[in-house]
Amino acid sequence: MLYLSGQNNDLQQFISDNDIEKITKASWKPMDELDINCPIMTEDELRCLIFGVYTVKLAASYTQEHMSSDGIYSIHGYVHNMSLLCLKFQSRHVSRKQYLSYIRFKEGSVDAWFCSCPVGARVVGTCAHVTSALWYLCFRRHQTDQPSDGPRNWAADISDAANVSY
Repeated sequence: MLYLSGQNNDLQQFISDNDIEKITKASWKPMDELDINCPIMTEDELRCLIFGVYTVKLAASYTQEHMSSDGIYSIHGYVHNMSLLCLKFQSRHVSRKQYLSYIRFKEGSVDAWFCSCPVGARVVGTCAHVTSALWYLCFRRHQTDQPSDGPRNWAADISDAANVSY
């Protein structure tokens, strides 16, 4: 961690130098339609990669916010040169703001990441957007049992008092 803390985010520089941020709208596809070779990881392996138990726990709920009712991760992305995945995330705090998250895969492993959010340039650990994407891509979508990770709708269990007879 000490070594990494003194490093620059090389992926951020690569993205800037090559104008990768200027991807056309027509290039974006649903994540499940993208052809990307990402590793299958356990939650323990993810914790080691992103340096955090708390962040991995948040990934499940943050990912659920982006899941459609039929269980599809509704994030759109773009694959650049077969190894760089770019994903578009809606900000949780500002409705008109979107962040671009980049994850580079190399030889069956996660090589680098960068996100345009305020904390996304870190090289020690990852932001919530990158964590969510990695948790879904490398762990969750490979699980055979897919229970609902989302919050329960308690309103479904409430009866209208006007329809209750004693």
